[in-house]
Amino acid sequence: MSVRASFEVQVQNDERWTIEDQCESEEAARAAAKVIAAKRLHKAVRIVKFWQRADGGVTETVILQQSISAADVKVTPGTIEDTPYCKKIRDYYKPESRETIGRLLRKYLEKVILTPTELLHSSKALKRVQEVDTLFPPAVDRVAALQARAAQEDAKLRRDEIFKAVTQITQRARRIEQTPNLPTLRRDDFAKLFGEIETLAPPAEADYYALIVLSQDLMQHSDWLAKLNRLAALTTPDLSDQTLAILDGVYADLFGVPSALQEILGQQKNLAEAILSIADLSEGRLSALNPDVAAPMTLVNRLIGAARLPELQRSLLDRLQRQLAGGQPLARNDPGKEGESLRVLAERLVRPDGILGGPATAAALTRRAVLLQEAGGKAGLKKAVETLVATLSDILPCTLYLRDLAASDLAADIGETIEACLVRELKVSSIDHLSPPKFSPTDRMRRATRLYEEIRRSEALAPEFRHSVLSHLDGLLVGYIEAKGIIEKLDDPAAHLRDRTIRLLEFSAAGVFPQNSEAHRIARNRIVGILRQPQFELHFIEGVTQPAEAEKMLRHLHGLLARGGYRLGG
Repeated sequence: MSVRASFEVQVQNDERWTIEDQCESEEAARAAAKVIAAKRLHKAVRIVKFWQRADGGVTETVILQQSISAADVKVTPGTIEDTPYCKKIRDYYKPESRETIGRLLRKYLEKVILTPTELLHSSKALKRVQEVDTLFPPAVDRVAALQARAAQEDAKLRRDEIFKAVTQITQRARRIEQTPNLPTLRRDDFAKLFGEIETLAPPAEADYYALIVLSQDLMQHSDWLAKLNRLAALTTPDLSDQTLAILDGVYADLFGVPSALQEILGQQKNLAEAILSIADLSEGRLSALNPDVAAPMTLVNRLIGAARLPELQRSLLDRLQRQLAGGQPLARNDPGKEGESLRVLAERLVRPDGILGGPATAAALTRRAVLLQEAGGKAGLKKAVETLVATLSDILPCTLYLRDLAASDLAADIGETIEACLVRELKVSSIDHLSPPKFSPTDRMRRATRLYEEIRRSEALAPEFRHSVLSHLDGLLVGYIEAKGIIEKLDDPAAHLRDRTIRLLEFSAAGVFPQNSEAHRIARNRIVGILRQPQFELHFIEGVTQPAEAEKMLRHLHGLLARGGYRLGG
């Protein structure tokens, strides 16, 4: 009988050795032991080699034993100021809950190289984290205290509920892990895996089963970039939305780990540069500095740009906003450049098409600007708003910033300051003050109309104030078209009726004036007056001798009429 070998990877907790893995080759066993050691979840790891001799006996030999410093995993919970209230077990798996887990257990997760997804979907990982007495009990206490205070409940009862929920989550993961014939990830075909799971799992549980299998696979990779590359290998653009949504959550958790994000972004000069990189990534246009992630980041950029990784995008924006609002210097090596760094960030985040991240980003910018002020509290906030208004040189981004700030959680403290700044920026004496000097008359009117529409859509501003600003902007437009004779030039009596009508209709359809404004009414009345002329269509094609050409002109006319909401006869 030939001699055969098998290998057990064993781990030590307390004084007992237990089997963690079984392998058919020494190479596979050493690789598994390396992963276990890197995660530092146990006191020691060893490999036991079993030889089956020709006489049927078995010889055991320890071919590797490595101590792991238990002190390394004795970490404490992170600081959190808020947490979602999870009433049902399924709530613990939601994005906002996983984000809280990531912040609360950050030091531990970074030490053992695990994402919140992997933690929640591995019974072994859940059991180990509960054994870290300096981390798990105080973490539960912290969450329970915050939730009980917010819900006006008893903190002890809430703590007991959380402990019970974690036990149920652990038991649930173990039950699925022990499912007979549970498929594994073979090669890089996640779609095939999900198809196999759908035939095995209850319909409502397919996503959960898939995450159990995926987590088992990802936990074999002992560094963040290896996990990213593995995820990218499983991700193809042709995945269904349901299947890609599963991976989207895992991407969000991975990029939500600060040390993982740092490795993915590559070496950054300072915090300001890192925030700019996160902004680029959230829009799917990051140029990877780390060559090791060039291929997966090309894929991630493309999927974000196609709006197919919404959870990852939201997670990145949340990270951006937290870093922006935090107290870490933007330019650590050059404190004198804090103001300039803030200006660069403000101009990047507040664009003519809107603020990246909306009201939460407006608030984060404001909180960062407070750090540049001598005063604190409401006085510091007021100064911060005025600083940012002065920093944003163009009126449109400035208005967008103030509009979104009015919808943020800071509005209650600085509402009067926001309104005062909007009055100063928008209640100007001339439309010329609302746009750069190089703007044409049409562009000036479009700019005033854009500002009008942005204020009109802002439900966060008080109705009376909003009406006052809108009336002023409308008045500026009316004054401008009257002073410049805009309508008269378009409706030149010396021109053919056809030319006058087409010019007025195209002008009306160009969005130069706000709908239902006085400026729009003036232009509309002039158009209606022309359309009411007797036998208008005959006069419109007057001088056109070819029937086909006349028919083409009339089709064009009716298309413009439909776009503008007009009809013949007024």
